[in-house]
Amino acid sequence: MSAIFVAGTDTDVGKTHACGLLLDFLRKNGSDVWYQKWAATGPEFPPADLEACLRMAEIPLEPELVSSQVVYHFALPVSPHLAAEQEGKILDPALIRVRYQEMLACHELLIVEGVGGLMVPLNRELLLVDLLRELKIPTLVVAKSGLGTINHTLLTLEALRHRSVSVLGVVFSDAAAEEDELLVEDNMRTIAEMGRVQVFGRLRRCVDPAQARLDFAPVGKAIAQALRL
Repeated sequence: MSAIFVAGTDTDVGKTHACGLLLDFLRKNGSDVWYQKWAATGPEFPPADLEACLRMAEIPLEPELVSSQVVYHFALPVSPHLAAEQEGKILDPALIRVRYQEMLACHELLIVEGVGGLMVPLNRELLLVDLLRELKIPTLVVAKSGLGTINHTLLTLEALRHRSVSVLGVVFSDAAAEEDELLVEDNMRTIAEMGRVQVFGRLRRCVDPAQARLDFAPVGKAIAQALRL
């Protein structure tokens, strides 16, 4: 396995946080792992997701690598298809394919972060999930821990399986400092059982990066075992 795709069940569910923690964990355990995001939107440049991910993994940002780490960046914080159009551009998947293959050739494992949910349009003719199907990248799903996650997560799993995309498993991410423990525990159980999927664990809300890395260790170990690293 040379790449994994990290998909969110929605926007702002913790994909970048999970990517940074996984990148940090695998690198510190001896794997040659790198990070890529096919499209990022928002006014910050370098893109905020890239900076956050590298910061969590304690990797310095190198300006000359940004264009290979984030293939497309648009300033308007909306779906990539609309953000591109507002700049008079169209996102071309051919460039993504090239940059993806280039980075695959340079590293043992590549973590590719999604943008929003799976059904986000990259352009008016292509959904993110359909490019994922073409490239056949096994996928890790990041889902909110709390209310509403059963529907979003089961729909995400269904969309992946309908397109024959291999599902590695699910990581849950707390949206609030204090979640309803009864609800979260049942959400995790229900999705594992009804979604027929491995649940790697839960990321609690944590503002201290060192504590977040420590808390992530059992999740990272479970993912590494699934990846056979």
